[in-house]
Amino acid sequence: MTEIILCDLADIPSPGCKGPFSVLHDGVETLVFVYRKGSKVWGWLDDCPHVHAPLEMEADRFLNLTGEYLLCSMHGAHFDPKTGACVLGPCKGRSLRAYPVAILNGKVIGSATP
Repeated sequence: MTEIILCDLADIPSPGCKGPFSVLHDGVETLVFVYRKGSKVWGWLDDCPHVHAPLEMEADRFLNLTGEYLLCSMHGAHFDPKTGACVLGPCKGRSLRAYPVAILNGKVIGSATP
């Protein structure tokens, strides 16, 4: 496993998202994004469990209008940004897949897994 810098923590509003980033995850080029709230970050694969499409229409735009939920722009599913659980929409009961991230010296770090 190789650590990679995704972005500066300061580049992500709170609450807010940054991405997608292309990373090697389990040996496959995969798109991921990061959600930030305060001094904590969560990483998610940019893949809706309903139709396996990216969530965002534009880079860094993953939240609904209130900023409370991650939103799939394709069909409106709402996901809890901390757990990834779908709370509204056609994939209710399923979840986004987590991508491990951490903060190190003001940088958001992910991992590349061959």
